[in-house]
Parts: sequence; C-alpha cells; structure tokens
Amino acid sequence: MSEAGPEPEPGGTPGGAQQMPAPTLILHVFTLAAQVGVALGETENPVTHQRETDLRAARFLIDTLAMLEEKTRGNRTSEEDEYLAGVLANLRMAFVRRNG
Repeated sequence: MSEAGPEPEPGGTPGGAQQMPAPTLILHVFTLAAQVGVALGETENPVTHQRETDLRAARFLIDTLAMLEEKTRGNRTSEEDEYLAGVLANLRMAFVRRNG
C-alpha cells in the first residue's frame, strides 16, 4: 500500500469493487422497470432464483414510475420523455396481461 492509498485492483476501484454508473433518470427508470419484471414473474428473482408474482408490488412500482413521469414533466430531455413513456406503456400492458 502506498501513502496515496490502496492500489486499484481489477474493476477500477480499491478493493476490486466495480465502478458505479453515473446516476441518470433513464438508469433509475430502467432499475424500477426491472423490479416490475421481477414482481410480474417475468424475470427470475435474483435473491431466490425463482419466478414469483407479486401484483401489489408491480402496481406500486408502476405507480411510482407514473409519479416520476408527472413530477419530472417539463424537466426531461426528449430521449428521457420517449424512454419513460415507452417503459410505462409496456409495463402497463404486461401488468394487464398478467392480472388478466
């Protein structure tokens, strides 16, 4: 170890931890959308390694994305507008299909 601190290991940061991406609205929306996929049973739960359905959680997360859409209106780029609108439309359709 040098006086400047620990040497970065593979992964780019001390201790070998992976560097985190810059926080963006699109990344946040993507993360919430991925959680909806898990709640709808479309994606394997990373903790249990099983597909589980929790429609209440899915609805909450979709409503959270809708709230973000409303609260950030007028402050998004056109790319963010399109991404958020598309994600919400797809998640709402997936919810309806699953809730049938």
